Amino acid sequence: MTTILYSNVNIIDIDKFESYETNLLVEDGVVADIGCNKICDKNINVIDCSNLFMLPGFVDSHGHMTHLGKNQYEVDLRDCKSEFEVVKKIKNFLELNSNLFWINGGGWNQETFETKSLPDNEYLSINFPDIPIILSRIDGHATWCNKKALDMANIQEYTPVPDGGEILKEDGLLTGILVDKAQQLIRNIIPKDNIDDIKNWILKAQEICLSKGLTEVHDAGISSLQFDAYKELINENKLKIRIYAMANQELFENKVSKYKSDLFELRSVKLVADGALGSNGAALIEQYQNLETYGILILDKNKLKTLFSQAFSQDFQVCIHAIGDKANREIIYALREVFENSDYDQFDHRTRIEHAQIIKARDIKEISDLNIITSVQPMHCISDMHMAEERLGERIKDSYLWKTLIDNNILLIGGSDFPVEDSSPLMGIYAAVNRTKFDDTPSGGWQPKELLNLKEALEMYTKNTAYGSFKEKIKGNIEIGHIADFTLIDRNIITLPNVDILKCEISATIVNGEMVYKDF
Repeated sequence: MTTILYSNVNIIDIDKFESYETNLLVEDGVVADIGCNKICDKNINVIDCSNLFMLPGFVDSHGHMTHLGKNQYEVDLRDCKSEFEVVKKIKNFLELNSNLFWINGGGWNQETFETKSLPDNEYLSINFPDIPIILSRIDGHATWCNKKALDMANIQEYTPVPDGGEILKEDGLLTGILVDKAQQLIRNIIPKDNIDDIKNWILKAQEICLSKGLTEVHDAGISSLQFDAYKELINENKLKIRIYAMANQELFENKVSKYKSDLFELRSVKLVADGALGSNGAALIEQYQNLETYGILILDKNKLKTLFSQAFSQDFQVCIHAIGDKANREIIYALREVFENSDYDQFDHRTRIEHAQIIKARDIKEISDLNIITSVQPMHCISDMHMAEERLGERIKDSYLWKTLIDNNILLIGGSDFPVEDSSPLMGIYAAVNRTKFDDTPSGGWQPKELLNLKEALEMYTKNTAYGSFKEKIKGNIEIGHIADFTLIDRNIITLPNVDILKCEISATIVNGEMVYKDF
């Protein structure tokens, strides 16, 4: 038996919204006692927490481990403000990696460019005529390619557009932008990832997440190869963060079975109902403002009904990406009809809408009645607020409705969608309670009626995420009998003004009782 005593620690009780100084005893990864006296026993490892503050372990309910790790080895375009800066970044990357014959990058966002319009590939192709360049948009729902890459993939003006995707053209000519399912046309020619690369990327992501205070990540949409990589890491005893994995649609349809180990569980499927708002792919009921498009509905009601039934029959939870109001409504209609025509309404389904960004008022009650969980990413709000206003106009009132959802008895769970946003849960909590950018604009918060209080925000990243992964009986609070997953911070977050939340620093991350990250 492994026994650890965490002494001189201030436990933050989120339910009571108070903190108290105590000692905490962990035996074999489980809280065995709270408030116990210090025990002088050579078999007990005593760790003095130096009066740090202990929270239930932070959980990110929607992240992408492989992508986060892989991004550390590609061209990072998140801070680029123009096509010129993108090209400069790629040239600098090539100077440091002259042996490459293929350039992958990501993180670009045309909303930070002066023009704010999706780029074309003319300047990219002039500067890089002989090496394929493939650049993912920050949300992963669009890819920007130079002419060399398009030619290698044999993508022409007459290439059939895949269902659920778009090949953008201007004056009949390719722009180099592929949206949603059309991205597969270029991915088909990218050298395939191998399992060793994926394992290294997961380990790199693990290192980053643990340093941000995350004890668990809900990995949204893993492939068969990623699943194999996780299993190898488990066997090698290298997985140190808890993972609640969602199979992607392909892995699920290939009849994957549920899987559970000490730190890893696969019992859900990730589906994608539409695209993203920033790349004009979120499926809307009415046209985008100033654009002649309704977005892209990838899974309609009938497809969703089939997938719901398949998942429920195998005791799989369904987690569905839906951003636009059309996609959210299709999910509601599909789930309601599945329940009406079966006995699955008695099934503890815990269906999750991932993102749930734009929802019509009439649909909110149905989400509540169907006991759907909404998995939201508060950082999207402060990143997207101006872009969302441009895309939606007066319909902005239907977006990022966190307080409205809670007031309608809908469970809210929090995440980041990393690497789209930073994986820091403290940033997500800041965004939830302030709804401002880090320079405190707009004053008073964007759509302030949807602000959450700090207790609600903390619950999104702790006890609510536990329920969202069927673990509410064993984690989410710090109490005897619960798994010893904790996040230690350097100050009492519940006494801070909301604007000062980011002054908190992560001091340690504890998973299964083991301190897997320490900075004190």
